Amino acid sequence: MKNIVSFVGHSDSGKTRLIERLVSTLRKKGHRVGVLKHTHARIKVDRKGTDTDRFRRAGAAVSAIADDRMLARFESPDEPMALLSALAAEVDILLVEGYKKLPLPKVLISDIMPKAGLKGVVATYGKRRPFARGRSPRHFGAGQTGELAGWLARTFSVTGKGPRVRLAVDGRSLGMKGFVAETMAGVVAGLVRPLKGGRGRKVAVSIDFGRKI
Repeated sequence: MKNIVSFVGHSDSGKTRLIERLVSTLRKKGHRVGVLKHTHARIKVDRKGTDTDRFRRAGAAVSAIADDRMLARFESPDEPMALLSALAAEVDILLVEGYKKLPLPKVLISDIMPKAGLKGVVATYGKRRPFARGRSPRHFGAGQTGELAGWLARTFSVTGKGPRVRLAVDGRSLGMKGFVAETMAGVVAGLVRPLKGGRGRKVAVSIDFGRKI
């Protein structure tokens, strides 16, 4: 997916605070924003013995709980890129905190470039420029949140840039090249548009073939 960008940096470098500000700014500009935080600590929300934990242990691919205001969803992703792709398909831009080892475009929140194997840095944010001018990724000074948000919107947001298509087989997202996604979207739109109630922004299609295809 082209609408994913990861924010990386040392612990307590300000990643969460920056993402919080970016979400607010991008939302005001009309973008639907998603955020995923990666943590190495075990998530304690779905505690052992809760109803959702029991459902998941029984074999549910997804277990969820909702009240009148919020929905919490629990699932075990097969692999991180499939999870990211699925989430990115639901929003205009997905901001990720962490996952520094994945092949994602990254914004580095630090004044010093880490020496160990960090690849894919497309921008930096901090008080000082960590690279020499002309030989570095785009740099945004501390406090230039608005400028960074604008650059992210122009570079990564898919708002108004055509259809976003997610294809999943037995719950596992499959990657698609642009031509395949556009072709599938065009075929579905052509079939659905003439139907009563077929005009809208999002279309969900689920097919159970009754056997493996």
